[in-house]
Amino acid sequence: MFTTSIHVSKAETVKHVDLYYPENLDAKGRQVPLTSELQNVFANIERQSGLKFTIVILPWKRAQIEVARGRGIIYGLSKSIERLEIYRFSAPVLTLPVWAISYGPENANIAELMDLKGKIVATSVGVTHGVEFERARKNFFVVEEDYLPFQERLKKLITKRSDVIFVPFSFQLKREEIEYRFHRILVDGFNDPELNGRRFNVSLNPIFLDSIHFASSKRNLQDVIDRIDIALARGSKDGSLLKLLNNY
Repeated sequence: MFTTSIHVSKAETVKHVDLYYPENLDAKGRQVPLTSELQNVFANIERQSGLKFTIVILPWKRAQIEVARGRGIIYGLSKSIERLEIYRFSAPVLTLPVWAISYGPENANIAELMDLKGKIVATSVGVTHGVEFERARKNFFVVEEDYLPFQERLKKLITKRSDVIFVPFSFQLKREEIEYRFHRILVDGFNDPELNGRRFNVSLNPIFLDSIHFASSKRNLQDVIDRIDIALARGSKDGSLLKLLNNY
């Protein structure tokens, strides 16, 4: 559970709400803790909105089902045509370029969507990268969903059981910085003998832009999304949220 002190105007009352967040397991099956950067973003929105979040961590698909049933809100949801029928989305919290990660010389020069024609994309169950991604999966590439930890998905690239994974990165980072951080922090950070020393390809350009949102069911808790939209506007106007998102 994650709580913060809350500062609200006299016209606002504190409202408690369950905030669903995706399960993210390490190689030993343990939940990876929320980063301090994300916790700070949540704290800012709490202060600006008069909300108090109780974090509920579930597998991503199940979390979406619970929210669709009106049992809370969710963070980290990207838009898709199907989701727009079910969920009320907040304004974007941030928009991230999504890069294609591949392995081997045959995939070394991915630069645009057309380069993914016929390739197999590995991703977590229930994950999307926005409306354009959803359109592309029907026309360009095949998506295989799984419940594997991220490092196991990297191994699928090495063994050619899949061709590509997608990873979002901050707008602040140039491709060279992304390549360095991907290998230094993610690949080397796993300290996995099967990954040590491996060099993966980062696409020459981002393939998609993915906006990240809070969302509720269209039938429940829309007042919570209204508050979050106000908080996002306040945090952008006073600069407090923008400063935090630069470190996201």
